[in-house]
Amino acid sequence: MLQLINLPEVVLETILSNLSYDEIARNRTVCKQFDRTCKKLLNRGFNLMEKYHAQCLRAVKSQLPRRESERRSHPLARHCDILTAIETRISMLSMTFIKYVDLNLCCFIPGKVIDEIFRVLRLIRDSKTPPRAHEILQELRDISSMAMEHFDEKILPKLRNSICTSVVSHVGAYDLPNASLMISHHTNSGNVTLAHSFSSEKLNQTFKKIHCRTRKNQVLVLSVRGKINKLKLRMKRQGFQMRTQSLKIQEQGKQLHDQIVQIAEMKKHLEEWEQKIGDLKAELSRSREENTKPDAIETHKLQHIDLLKSRESDRGQSKDLQAKKRKLIVERKIPSSAKDVQFRKFLSDLLNSGRSEEDGPSSSH
Repeated sequence: MLQLINLPEVVLETILSNLSYDEIARNRTVCKQFDRTCKKLLNRGFNLMEKYHAQCLRAVKSQLPRRESERRSHPLARHCDILTAIETRISMLSMTFIKYVDLNLCCFIPGKVIDEIFRVLRLIRDSKTPPRAHEILQELRDISSMAMEHFDEKILPKLRNSICTSVVSHVGAYDLPNASLMISHHTNSGNVTLAHSFSSEKLNQTFKKIHCRTRKNQVLVLSVRGKINKLKLRMKRQGFQMRTQSLKIQEQGKQLHDQIVQIAEMKKHLEEWEQKIGDLKAELSRSREENTKPDAIETHKLQHIDLLKSRESDRGQSKDLQAKKRKLIVERKIPSSAKDVQFRKFLSDLLNSGRSEEDGPSSSH
C-alpha cells in the first residue's frame, strides 16, 4: 500500500483508470491521495460520458429523416428515444452535481451511474435492434434517482454549512472603515468574538454593502440570462430559415432537373425535324430532276425520229438512182432478134416485179 501511495500521481491515475468508475468511487476512502486522484477520474469520466453521448446522438440524428411521421417507422427510432431519455437523465444529474463540482466542493460521486450510461451507449452502438427504452433504462433511472436523493438529503446540507462558513471567513476581504474589524473563529465554542472597538452599526453597513453587491450581481445574471435567451431564439429562427431555404433549394433543384429533361426532349424532337426536312429536300431535288428528264427524253426522241426520216429519204433516193441505172442498161441494148425481144421483156418484168416488192415494204414502213 505504501508503494502505491509513493508512486507519482500520473502513474496512480493510469492504474486507477483501469478500474470501473464504481470501484474508483469506492477507493476514495483509502487515503487523501487516493481521494484526490479518484475525484479527478470521476469528474473526467462524467465529461467523457457527456461527450460520447452527444457524439452518439449526433450520429443517430444525422441518419434519421426530417419528417416526424417518417422517423417513427425508421430502424433507428428506438435508438433516438433511448438517447433522448439518457440526455434528460444527464441534464438532471448535471443540475444536481455540476455547480458544486465547479466550486470544487465535491466531485461527481455516483461512479456507478457513469458505468451504467456507458454500458447503455455501447449496447446501442453495437446492436441494430435494442430493447425498448423503459426496459434498457430501468436500472439507470433507479440508481440515478437514488444518487440524487442521497446527495440532496445527506451531502448537500454539509456542503451548505461549509459554504456559509467560507463566506463568513472571507467577509474581511471587503473594504471596511478604519480596518477595525477583526473576526476570530473558535472551533470549540463556535462563537465569533469581535476584537478592537467596532459598533454593530458599522457591521450592518458592511453587510448592507454586501447585500447590495449581491443584488447587483443577481441583476447582471438576469440580464445575461435574458441575452442568452434572445440569442437562443435568434438561433432557432435562423435554424428555421435555414431549413426553409434548404427545402427551397431542393425544390429548385427538382425544377432544374425537370427543365434539363424537357430541353433534352426538345433537342431530340428538333433533330428529328431536321432529319425530316433533309429528307424532304432530297425528295424535292429528285422530283425536280425527274421533271427535267422527260424534256430531254422528248428532244432525244425527236432527234431520233428526224434521223430515221433522213435515213428513209436517203434510201428512197438511192433506190431511184438504181432504177434509173437499170433502165439505162436495158435501153442501151438494141433488140436484134425475137429472142432478144423476149429476153428484154423478161428483164423488164423482173425489174418491175422487184420494184413492186421494194415499194411494198417501204410503204409498210
